[in-house]
Amino acid sequence: MKNTPWLVIGAGAIGLFWACKLEKLGNKVHLVYRSESPGKKITLESLTDEEGQQQVCTTKHKIKSFTAEELTDQYDKVLICTKSFDLKNAFTQVEAHITNDADIACLCNGIGAQEELQNKLLETQTLWAGTTSEGVLKIEANHIKHTGLGDTYFGQWRPTTPAKDFPLEGMTVTNIHQRMIEKLAVNAVINPITAIFNIHNGDILNDEYKPLIDATLSELSSVFTHPKFSYLQESQHLTRDNLKNRVNTIAQLTRLNRSSMHEDIRLQRQTENNFISGFLLDNSPIELPVQRLLFDGVAHAEQREEVRKKLLSLS
Repeated sequence: MKNTPWLVIGAGAIGLFWACKLEKLGNKVHLVYRSESPGKKITLESLTDEEGQQQVCTTKHKIKSFTAEELTDQYDKVLICTKSFDLKNAFTQVEAHITNDADIACLCNGIGAQEELQNKLLETQTLWAGTTSEGVLKIEANHIKHTGLGDTYFGQWRPTTPAKDFPLEGMTVTNIHQRMIEKLAVNAVINPITAIFNIHNGDILNDEYKPLIDATLSELSSVFTHPKFSYLQESQHLTRDNLKNRVNTIAQLTRLNRSSMHEDIRLQRQTENNFISGFLLDNSPIELPVQRLLFDGVAHAEQREEVRKKLLSLS
């Protein structure tokens, strides 16, 4: 693999984390930010080491940062770490600096934005969709805290024959669509419920939310196992019990965390609602009254109190 710089787009928690991770792996990294410059050094505060032992470790990483307008180089390895709704626009802003044979990877929640980006790329460029369970918190413009170890995988959005390998060793998977559906399923429970009720992830396991969680899981399993669901091949294993185990595990592991959607609503930012609940509502072959309520509760602040009452009355 050529030792050309990686272009990381997005200076949020995940973008800064990956800029540091790539630099730590011996790569040159150029970081594109939009509104707030992280400067020339990024501080990464890790609360766990690579073996998962609790250990405070702070490292400094020299990363060159640019706005999109300041770029002059050409890049053949790109990692876009933006919100789903910004994915296509973020690429468009740097498109003139991407080589015709580039590997372009994205790490964003939900499903839908990847296909929008794929349709913008040249046939000779490869889109890699990624999913990660790393926990990262942004403290300041140039300071992040790694709050929990996780796994990251990338796969070709449109597989080729022969299959290609991702530019980073050990992260290539052939079933990325399945992994993304699995993550979407968990996000479709934890994200909107924690956002609407203003609670931590672990709070969804409290008794008062049990009927709501049960109703949500039953409805989701009906979609994922439905013979007319377009992702059936990747989702048919997501039975109610399977989903319950996945949601309970993530809620326990991240019990003190606030979901990204919770934080977006708290800070009055745009959410990825359209790519999570919205994706399910657009693609489901059956009616989804619970997901509709969850979608509306996130999308419309003025309806949130009424939606809360309806959700808590589910049985």
